Amino acid sequence: MDPHRWLELRRFRGLHESGAMSLREIAKETGLNRRTVAKYLSGETPVAPPRRAPNGQPYRRMVDEVAPLIDAMLRAEILLKGAVIHERLVAEYGFTGSYQRIKMYLQEARPRIAEELGISPSELAGLHRRFEVVPGAQAQVDWGGATRGRVYE
Repeated sequence: MDPHRWLELRRFRGLHESGAMSLREIAKETGLNRRTVAKYLSGETPVAPPRRAPNGQPYRRMVDEVAPLIDAMLRAEILLKGAVIHERLVAEYGFTGSYQRIKMYLQEARPRIAEELGISPSELAGLHRRFEVVPGAQAQVDWGGATRGRVYE
């Protein structure tokens, strides 16, 4: 399924879950088979559109090569931060992929490993903590528009 059709189908997920539309109605609206709609609207599908190589096989992700290592690290310490995992993979195993790829894999792997270990989602909630500071104590800068040779005031 191409990414545009996948995104269009995902728009209907809330309507189906709320009972506002049936699978048959969604299939008619999108022009897809009812079984395809059921497959992609169930909670068991990935959060990204399916991709296929020109030969019809799924693309092999760079992170797939180190996935067993990441899983082992998570089994040893479920709250291990993605940056630490990425640093270890680069230093110890010569991983050349980006931190972003590791982070995306962790979004899928951490809940799965936690379930295997019998850890509840509430125990994982402490991984990301929000903090606030008094006004004026910190500043943020967006360097996205900065280029070499330009001066910003």
